[in-house]
Amino acid sequence: MPHDLGSSGATSSPPVTAAGGVLSRTAFRATFENVRLAIERAMTTLEPLHLQPEEASSIELVLAEALNNVVEHAYAPGDEGHIKLVLRHGRAGLLIEIRDNGRPMPNGRAPLGDNPKDYARADDLPEGGFGWFLIRELARDLVYDRENGENFLIFRMAIGRR
Repeated sequence: MPHDLGSSGATSSPPVTAAGGVLSRTAFRATFENVRLAIERAMTTLEPLHLQPEEASSIELVLAEALNNVVEHAYAPGDEGHIKLVLRHGRAGLLIEIRDNGRPMPNGRAPLGDNPKDYARADDLPEGGFGWFLIRELARDLVYDRENGENFLIFRMAIGRR
């Protein structure tokens, strides 16, 4: 049964460690504040996995980049969008699923992102674009698709493997 997570409009199911390995399912309004709260809850949910500090930092960074991208780019200003976040844990690591009903990604695929090493001088660095580079560097098996008006991004973090 979903739990109300306060004024953020978020709901969350209690952790389930059954065969499916679902650790949490959360849905929340697409705001930067709610993203911050969702990441805090996700990291708390992952505490029983006893992740190494580097693993936890990588997860937190990837979640922040991906979820903030939804808030910033998927919904027009003033639109009340929602985000769904599912965390699963299994032998291959942590599987993260992010869904929203916002605009599709450009060209129907997740961007590659800009590698900062591709720029000779710091003054030449463009604004933005590095988030997707970081996501792709830290995550594995990244899949983006859009079906029936819903975007979904699924990727694996090779951490806390069983």
